[in-house]
Amino acid sequence: MPTKRDVEQVLEKRDWNQLSIWAKEHRNVYRQLMTRIYVKDGLIFWRAVDALGFLVREIEKEKPTFAVELVRRYFWMLNEESGGTAWNASEAIGSLLAHCPGTCGHFNWMLSGLLEDESLRDGALWGLAQLAQTAPQLVYPLEERISPFLEAKEPFARGLAALIYALMRKPADDFELYREQGPKWSVSKELDQRLKNDQHHLEIYQDGNFVSYTVQELWQVQTLAFWSEQMNIKDMEVEITVASTEEGLCWLGLGSMVEEEQSLRTWAARWFPKGFLIRKREPNTEAFRQLQEYLTGKIKDFSIPLHQVGTPFQLQVWKELLRIPYGETRSYGDIAARVGNPKGQRAVGMANNQNPIGIVVPCHRVIGKNGSLTGYAGGLDIKERLLELEGFIRT
Repeated sequence: MPTKRDVEQVLEKRDWNQLSIWAKEHRNVYRQLMTRIYVKDGLIFWRAVDALGFLVREIEKEKPTFAVELVRRYFWMLNEESGGTAWNASEAIGSLLAHCPGTCGHFNWMLSGLLEDESLRDGALWGLAQLAQTAPQLVYPLEERISPFLEAKEPFARGLAALIYALMRKPADDFELYREQGPKWSVSKELDQRLKNDQHHLEIYQDGNFVSYTVQELWQVQTLAFWSEQMNIKDMEVEITVASTEEGLCWLGLGSMVEEEQSLRTWAARWFPKGFLIRKREPNTEAFRQLQEYLTGKIKDFSIPLHQVGTPFQLQVWKELLRIPYGETRSYGDIAARVGNPKGQRAVGMANNQNPIGIVVPCHRVIGKNGSLTGYAGGLDIKERLLELEGFIRT
């Protein structure tokens, strides 16, 4: 059984790989995390909250009712009969719901009910903000309970409410689906203007660390909506993950869903340091539709708006990739010459490898000078099938 110090070290390093091992070998370590959450003492407290949700999600893979049982226990520990012994329960419940929305999502109303208790309010708002990122459909019905906090005196509560609103409102086309059956998450022009000018600062725990925001930044926060689906490239089934900003498609990866999400988070932390990832299909519907038509031979060109971010050299290389016609290929040397660096084949290869929008920005159409397929981030087997799909006309 891990010791208290073992748990502290895992939290200090944010070693979630070790948590995954403990989920299989020492399930009872969740009790140590629950105890650790009793004291709200900074970053390690928040990592313990985060770790509890992650650990329970891992345990849930083998014991499907585990998360639900623990959430129920937390709510029971809050009632008068138990003496109210669940310190910082709202943060813990929020983490559990955000990590396990499929099994615990029906507790969304109970979590929002904790907003009525001033001692639980901030934790409940933080938990709802986390849930809005992993399962926004569970937060859509809760507008009336969250809206009063847009005018809260405390910047922390006001900022979290602003963040939840921003996550619910963006991308705007989502609301066409909820126009007749759900809230519109709208505010008066006066309140909107106040929030746009609100320079009060607050710190939010997000992805392992504290990040400082103004209320204004949270009200107008950048969001990246992402979704993963299984699709077929000829005879091969693959998992495709796409992400979009309001400007356009910014990511298309061909790895496993779990690995792609982690890679996307790392990439987004660099290029959108104050942005938020939110799990939504709707903003990516058109991307998936065009992908399906491309993979079945119905279209040869994409018309999806793109939001490309990278170094100036990378953007130059990717611009050249978009100029390679369907069914044709270019060598790394060809691309290097076109970007004005005829000896820069290796640099072109690196830029090609770091292209975040696979298929649509067709890095698969770049091959070795001798005709070899060379590397491909999605795997050479996928690259080969994409070129076969296009007819593989070499120039």
